[in-house]
Amino acid sequence: MNVRIQLSDEAYKALMNGNGRLEGSLGLVSPTEGNFNAYRRNASKPGGKYIKLPHGRASVGDSHVRLTLRIALDETDITPADVLIDESRQASDFVDRVFDAEF
Repeated sequence: MNVRIQLSDEAYKALMNGNGRLEGSLGLVSPTEGNFNAYRRNASKPGGKYIKLPHGRASVGDSHVRLTLRIALDETDITPADVLIDESRQASDFVDRVFDAEF
């Protein structure tokens, strides 16, 4: 079976520039035609600073500060509340250092 797929210009350019794969969703308009929508990627902006944490990442940008943690509930010898406290403290210290260096 042949299915015709319509791509956006950006998705086509990404494929032609050597990226052999794109992640996205395919919506069928009919049994033989569909539209491909690439998933949006958030690229890091220049000027931002970040640190990697054991369970996530903390970043400081021009307009915001972000802390992302992902704790698996099946990890042994780890209490999620302790991870939240410890890694948020590390992130807070990092943010303080970034602001001290900039001002």
